[in-house]
Amino acid sequence: MARTASDQLSTRATPIVKDDTRCELCRREAERYTVHHLVPRSRGGKLGPTTRLCSTCHRQLHALFSEATLARELHSLDLIRANPEVARFLKWARRQKGDTGFRVRRANNRR
Repeated sequence: MARTASDQLSTRATPIVKDDTRCELCRREAERYTVHHLVPRSRGGKLGPTTRLCSTCHRQLHALFSEATLARELHSLDLIRANPEVARFLKWARRQKGDTGFRVRRANNRR
């Protein structure tokens, strides 16, 4: 039996609604968010996909990686989370008490 368009719509998964009160990377609540271009604007991502990050996560990403690396290797939230350096930072960040405004240091081996 052929499926109609209305049957196909009813079987699709419900879209995931983003939680507006949490950083999309560390999942901690923050008062303010920044917009992170998954492909940096300087590398052609001006109109590309973005994600909302707390300022600490955003600074940490740019402290760890050059824009070339972000564009070439870390152009999605899943790829960013899977990176061992980011995973180590996220594990540490989730244990911090209070808001997301803690200090970020530039990595010695920024790539």
